[in-house]
Amino acid sequence: MKSLKLLRFLAVWVVIFWISFGSQPNGSILAETNLLISQETSEEEAKKERRSEEATTLETITVTATKTEVDPKTVPFTTWSLERKNIDEQPSFYMNNVGELIRDLPGVHVAQYYPWGPPWIHLRGTGYFIGRTVYLVDGLPIRSFLATTLNPHDVERVDVVLGPSSTLYGANASGGAVNFITRSGKKDMGAVAEMAYGSNNTYRPHTHVGDQVGNWNYYLSYSGDYSYGYKMKPVDGMVQLWKLGKKQYLVDASLEDNEYKHSFFSGKVGWDNNAGTKAWVSFNFVNRYLYGGQTNLILDDYGDQAITTAHIETPINSFAKFKLTGAYQYYNHPQQYNGGLSLDSKGNLLFDPAIVSRRTWEIKRYPAEAQVDLYLLKDNIFTVGLFGSREDEYRRDDFYKDKKSSTYEVSTDQTAFYIQDQIFLLDKKLSLIGGIRYDRWKFHDIFVTESNPQEPDNVSKDTWTYRGGIKYNVNDMLSLRSSAGTAYWPGTALWYFQRITTGKTWREPNPNLKPEKTWMVDCGVDLTFAETQTMLSATGYYGRIRDIVSYRYDENPYVQGGTIIRTQNLGEAEIYGIELYGKQKLFGKLWFTASLTLNHSEIVKDPKNKGHELRNAPDYWGSVGITYLDPELVNANLLIRFSDDRYYDDENTELPFFHMKSYQTVDLRIWRDWRIAPN
Repeated sequence: MKSLKLLRFLAVWVVIFWISFGSQPNGSILAETNLLISQETSEEEAKKERRSEEATTLETITVTATKTEVDPKTVPFTTWSLERKNIDEQPSFYMNNVGELIRDLPGVHVAQYYPWGPPWIHLRGTGYFIGRTVYLVDGLPIRSFLATTLNPHDVERVDVVLGPSSTLYGANASGGAVNFITRSGKKDMGAVAEMAYGSNNTYRPHTHVGDQVGNWNYYLSYSGDYSYGYKMKPVDGMVQLWKLGKKQYLVDASLEDNEYKHSFFSGKVGWDNNAGTKAWVSFNFVNRYLYGGQTNLILDDYGDQAITTAHIETPINSFAKFKLTGAYQYYNHPQQYNGGLSLDSKGNLLFDPAIVSRRTWEIKRYPAEAQVDLYLLKDNIFTVGLFGSREDEYRRDDFYKDKKSSTYEVSTDQTAFYIQDQIFLLDKKLSLIGGIRYDRWKFHDIFVTESNPQEPDNVSKDTWTYRGGIKYNVNDMLSLRSSAGTAYWPGTALWYFQRITTGKTWREPNPNLKPEKTWMVDCGVDLTFAETQTMLSATGYYGRIRDIVSYRYDENPYVQGGTIIRTQNLGEAEIYGIELYGKQKLFGKLWFTASLTLNHSEIVKDPKNKGHELRNAPDYWGSVGITYLDPELVNANLLIRFSDDRYYDDENTELPFFHMKSYQTVDLRIWRDWRIAPN
């Protein structure tokens, strides 16, 4: 059956290559009017910009893949990088979802939660973004929910490393790492003002200004994302789930239209002495509000989020480079709940608008990293690094009806030490890399109101992880590469300790939850034909995940319409597949791109779930695009995206909203910028 399915969609993918029309997607379409105010550039500079637009490949990454500055051609890992010019070519997406920016890369599958949730970035079929994808901002890890602090306007580049990356970035890296590099000021960037309007009463104002003056550069921006008039959880659909036995999803269904208001502010100031010493400070801030579609139901009550990062690096003579990065990361998510919706015995819809509880959820993180790259031997880079992080999490639920409160507090300290060695042979045609890392987590200062005892003992976990790779550039056209690595995820403290037995949403802790362990190998080939401006890439991968960490939202038998959240270990999963990418210049300024991932992610060792597909891990997904770039005439991008069906739980529940059908979408974007005045 799987073979027939694979052959069928291989055929579909080939056919799509030759199709330039299709069904209109259901998403919001924004009509944008740009007012560009920029410095006047010379005709020669404009030609250089156009030539850069016609690059035959996506810029591969250096620092994110290895944490060192090396020639991209020597990196043995599967890596992709999306530059600002690629971001500007993309359609306007539903909400602020920076994950959408990389959806068209092979091995990357993206979904979206409600407007307060993070982008679901699933890498290489691992299918669970919280525990198997590392989110980074300017090189430092963040909690996945903090990714919503970034607006797509303020992202300079997105780097993706596929395959286990815990050796460099710690836990949560079984599928890989995604690094969002924030925007810096460029020479003659000038100022930009935009106003966008679209369906669902969506407004998106944006303005930014930036420049580079001498050794200094700066960037400042404001972006808004405001929408009124859509239904996040349709009542009819939630009633259907109620009648099918899933009663807990009706309580917060959208009786009225939802609305959200997100206001973003970003800035970055940098200094470069042009001799290798650099320093910069950046900040990203958002204030978010989300109305739940019911009187007194507020799912994000003007919560604040912030990421502030500082970085300095400097060479030490000619034999070393020192780097130091630190950050303050803040997440505040206040919520208010009412009695909500339910059905009586006759099937009549009942609504209780009374406020029943308020929740406070606050996270403060202080990550820091120091690294030294040593160039003591010719064609060798030896790296030593130290990482430390402190995270304080506080949750409080006040239940007005029961006159009770539930408090949860925990601090998590993570310390790590890593080393890596890169060797270049045969005039850098052959490159070898290997690294190991030791991580230790300590959960301490724990307080749980409904636990016995209320202050559980401290818990520590530690692990060693490794990663290695080899790449051989046969000639200017052909490159061969292979890598292997491991990953480790200790789980979140919340799942170990928090217990709630009041209100509609209960939670059961699982102190016996085992850490999740992953290993994976891959082999790839890259082909580049300069004369025809053709790029082709194919990577096969195979991996295993042991002691799969999974969570469930079960119906609460003690509270009508209530939920109990539980976590568990499922056993073992097998993952394998192939990632394909191609880019071809057709003629003039017309380009063709295609991406396809064929994937198989199956739970192979578990009494109840053996044979099930991992959540959010479809059997195939990809895109086909045609882009025409001529800044002096018009720019256009036609993009077709497709995905197989997927499940939202590891139990593979066959119900609406739990099992998403396969889909195809078509986006057409046409744009032109006019300079209305110098400066």
